[in-house]
Amino acid sequence: MNRYILIAVNTVRSFATPAFNFLITIFGIKFFGKEDWGTLINALLWTFFMVFSFGWGNREYLIRKYSKQPRTIYHSFYSNFFSRSILLPLALLLLLFFPFPIAIWCIALVVLMHVYNALDSLVVYHQKFGAQLIAECIAFSIIIASVFYSNTFNLVTFLSIYAFAYLCKLIFLFMAMQLWKEECTFQISLKEFKGGFSFFLLGFSGWLMSKIDIYVVDFFLPKAKLSEYQLLITSFLMLQALAGFLMIPFTKHVYRLNDSVIKKLKIKLYSIAVPVVTIGCLAIWFVMEKFVVLNLDSKYYILGVFIALPAFFYTINVMQLLKKHQEHKVIYINCIGTAINLILILILIKDQDIYGVLLSVCITQWLVLLIYKLAFNTSK
Repeated sequence: MNRYILIAVNTVRSFATPAFNFLITIFGIKFFGKEDWGTLINALLWTFFMVFSFGWGNREYLIRKYSKQPRTIYHSFYSNFFSRSILLPLALLLLLFFPFPIAIWCIALVVLMHVYNALDSLVVYHQKFGAQLIAECIAFSIIIASVFYSNTFNLVTFLSIYAFAYLCKLIFLFMAMQLWKEECTFQISLKEFKGGFSFFLLGFSGWLMSKIDIYVVDFFLPKAKLSEYQLLITSFLMLQALAGFLMIPFTKHVYRLNDSVIKKLKIKLYSIAVPVVTIGCLAIWFVMEKFVVLNLDSKYYILGVFIALPAFFYTINVMQLLKKHQEHKVIYINCIGTAINLILILILIKDQDIYGVLLSVCITQWLVLLIYKLAFNTSK
């Protein structure tokens, strides 16, 4: 029974961060408007990009390393952390793109997020999912309370609030994991970059395919449109991510069972795809139009159904390719998807605005589904 509770807590933890960010964006736009909140989204986008890059695939790389060398977990952790931390001075590049006060708080956020995210591998290995979930709830409470109780919007103020929230959840997780009890030994080495490179490529290719659209919107469209688009695409991607979350309890089966059993698992996932996505998009429409009041045509939400659906049909195929150690195929497909998405967005964004971007994402998702099916069939 404890194992199922652990799975449930991990699922909630995985979904909590995007859900909390989504709720914060909803209330931020509701109280301060699309334009002002869009300036915060712009600053956070480039902050998150740097943090992701500095992560260098460390979680997956370290979890595998811990499994092979359990006696040197903390030496491996600190060696990887301090080796990757030599990249942190690159965060000073933010001074070139933002006014000084904004850049300084963005840099502070990069450092805090870099340290907090580094703990992920230890959280997963020691299964401290409950502690991390509490940490996320603490940070969410701080930020959402600030949204409710702030009379006016100030970008520097909210960046400092985000930094304080990250500091609080970092301290809580550090205490919960009792890291001070472990010996801190490390060796700074370029081997850490070499070891994590394949995982970084896999993660970066997936990140590009799922995020390139919002960066293009940030570059071409006003901040108000950026706010609208982030709300829409985040909600549709959360719905899309349900396919992966629903598979978490069955992950071991994909890696252990034969193809006939996995086929039955696929059929079950396929059978719930349309009702789950349809109900989810109706809920998104209700929140966006009745609470946030975006005043968008229903065609945006119909498109959202078709953006979310393909993931339910290719998620297990991705897991099967990884099972066969064919990560390179996943990377290639992600890169192809990114290229297709970028080209379509650049063609459609000028005349179709954010609807054109959503249409590009939709077309890309269905082409990626087709490519995954072809790649899986050729891998047999």
